[in-house]
Amino acid sequence: MRRNRQGTLTVIAGPMFAGKSAALIARARQHGDAVLALKPAFDNRLAHDVIASRDSASIPALAIAAWPSEAAAHPVLVLDEAQFMASPHYAGDVVADIMDALAQGASVTVGGLDTDYLRRPFEIMTRLASVADEHIRLQARCHVCNQPAIWTAKKHDTGEVLEVGDTELYEARCDIHWTPPE
Repeated sequence: MRRNRQGTLTVIAGPMFAGKSAALIARARQHGDAVLALKPAFDNRLAHDVIASRDSASIPALAIAAWPSEAAAHPVLVLDEAQFMASPHYAGDVVADIMDALAQGASVTVGGLDTDYLRRPFEIMTRLASVADEHIRLQARCHVCNQPAIWTAKKHDTGEVLEVGDTELYEARCDIHWTPPE
């Protein structure tokens, strides 16, 4: 799949509370005005027009439900919460859209959860990681024991896989303390 690519792809993945958005923001800031930051319109936790991290860092962002025409004018793209860029919250195939941007020479950095609350891989993140030039896997701290955590656990089952939430709904958990929701 690398044959027709001119740009580079970096994937930053891990569980909730691992610092993915902070890492994405830090990379975006290295590029100044050349960067276009994108976030799913579905993610309504904070302001609609910013990507923000738990360490209070933020950057302006375009909330999208389909690939924006503005992306073609930017040599650097960052996408936060890529796992949300799936039907019915996103029109089209975001991986194909990213591959098109790479073919046009863009440098793309994508952040997102690698697995859902049942420890099943998010297809978008798996597809992107398989073709990434760089794959950064972050860990959080277990909310039970403070040891390294690679899983996102849901406190109670709502029946939804793509569900926006924060500490009221999710925790980071290690292998020992991960359990399915009640």
